[in-house]
Amino acid sequence: MKVSVAPLKDLNKQKSNFQVFGVFESIKHEFSMDEDSLKLLAPVAKHEEFLGKSDQILVANHFSKSSLCYVALIGMGDPNKAGADTYRKMGALAFKLANDKRAKSVSIILPEELSNLQTDFLETAVEGFYLANYRFDKYITKNKPEIHVKEAVFYVAQKKSISKDIVFKGKAIADGVCLARDLINEGPWAINPPTLAKLVKSHAKSLDLHTKILEEKDLEKENMNLILAVGKAASKVFPPCLIELKYQPKKKAKKHVVLVGKGVTFDSGGLDIKPPDGMLDMKVDMSGAAAVFATMTVIAKLKPNVAVTGYMPCVENGIGPHAFHPGDVIKSRKGITVEINNTDAEGRLILADALDYAQSQNKLDYLIDLATLTGACMIALGPNTAGLFANDDKLAEGLVKAGVQSGEDYWRMPLNENLREQLKSNVADMKNTGTRYGGSITAALFLKIFINENVSWAHLDIAGPATSDKDFGYLSKGGVGFGVRTLVQFISQL
Repeated sequence: MKVSVAPLKDLNKQKSNFQVFGVFESIKHEFSMDEDSLKLLAPVAKHEEFLGKSDQILVANHFSKSSLCYVALIGMGDPNKAGADTYRKMGALAFKLANDKRAKSVSIILPEELSNLQTDFLETAVEGFYLANYRFDKYITKNKPEIHVKEAVFYVAQKKSISKDIVFKGKAIADGVCLARDLINEGPWAINPPTLAKLVKSHAKSLDLHTKILEEKDLEKENMNLILAVGKAASKVFPPCLIELKYQPKKKAKKHVVLVGKGVTFDSGGLDIKPPDGMLDMKVDMSGAAAVFATMTVIAKLKPNVAVTGYMPCVENGIGPHAFHPGDVIKSRKGITVEINNTDAEGRLILADALDYAQSQNKLDYLIDLATLTGACMIALGPNTAGLFANDDKLAEGLVKAGVQSGEDYWRMPLNENLREQLKSNVADMKNTGTRYGGSITAALFLKIFINENVSWAHLDIAGPATSDKDFGYLSKGGVGFGVRTLVQFISQL
């Protein structure tokens, strides 16, 4: 799909099938449209009580000799509350309206009131347009939803020249999110530790990324016994691995950010097996790893002056005669012994070894892990908000700010040290789970034990927003690719 940006004065030069105007609430609008369109929309808008409220939509047929078939207005709400995500949603709605009307070309006119439109607002509008285009339909053999839109032009009332890099950035971020969605939506036969490692290596070849794969024998040398234990039941078919990706800018890096993403490509629960309903969507348990991989591909394209290293500990938590057991005591890479009291709390185990390895291999400024870690976080915050745990206020504030810009919601959770008591073991240094109360906090406290002193660390529990049960705006049903936009924004603003 061809997407471009043009100044508003060129609108009438473009022959499109569909025109979409973004409209703020409570503002007198003087649209740059032809007289016929103006005469058409004015009475219809009045009749439909279109006021420009958020997500309010008005579509009218345009009967003329030109190629223009439809004109639409999209409400963008209060202009004083508008942000980057307002434009991302507008871009997504523009695509869906045009595609529903089978338009091949669409003109999208951003509000004229913002004559000094912020570059990131324009970029997020482009991003939303591309994200709404996402479909995971490779296995559908009949009645695939068709993509009709082939071309789109975004028009802005700017006097300054508009950089083509805006479209490039918007598409790069959307492509990264869609890559993560594809990985999450695939089944565990298609995406498992070996196939994911192979896919990462093939992508890295075309990008400026250095790849290193630690296979089972390498994990043994590094004493990553927690990763090995979780992956043991499936190791004959899908052996565990640790995937490393490195991006190094050409200039001296201002900062070094290290990312770690949970990569449980399927989670049966192990011997503490999940019920059938609880196991149904457990291919999504590698959403953290998918987000890290996708983020690295975007960073390689945007080339910020920040060094970024990503780690993806990948396992399948299976069952069988070689599975690890409740009651086992396992010595971690850090030397801390862990009593297993629940094999379905495996994510924190593989993260613990990966976090320790990441710190030993890198001089870093920030360490961030992402994981679909606990159902408890979903109970606390609902399905759309990620829990954010951090030992550094500045890092936490930076991630929350990046999340607001990215349209991804985070809520900072406490690291209540008094709950650490729940992790005490009679036979080892610690247990891997506490009681059901404060479950997301005790999981974060478990990880914190493996964080070295003076390391700025944040843990993002994305169990809720990693998937969506419906298509909504620029979100698609299934894997969301949550965290990619936030990480790219956070790294970019460094």
